[in-house]
Amino acid sequence: MEINEGIPSSPINKHSIISLILGLLTIFTFCGGILIPVPFTSLICAPVSFLLAILALIYGMVSLNRIRVRNESGRRMAWIGILSGGFVFLCVLCLVITLVSLFLVAPESLPPFL
Repeated sequence: MEINEGIPSSPINKHSIISLILGLLTIFTFCGGILIPVPFTSLICAPVSFLLAILALIYGMVSLNRIRVRNESGRRMAWIGILSGGFVFLCVLCLVITLVSLFLVAPESLPPFL
């Protein structure tokens, strides 16, 4: 009689799951703000995606620290949240820098409603 017991797996870190979900929501809101053909959608979606990106980065860093300390699993989910949040964070930062430089360098080239 052979008992087939599996290797007990370590628990999944809940912060890594939150980081993954926030990272995916970050990408969806950022791409939705660009791809949805409704006027001024990006004015709402860009700040929301920026906030979600910051939260994904924070939760990802916290989860990596807790995974290392508590020997939990979920490292891949944390890294996906960190990378997607960091990518959108940099995209929104580049967008803001571009708009500010346009206002400072060539204000006459902007449309009249801005």
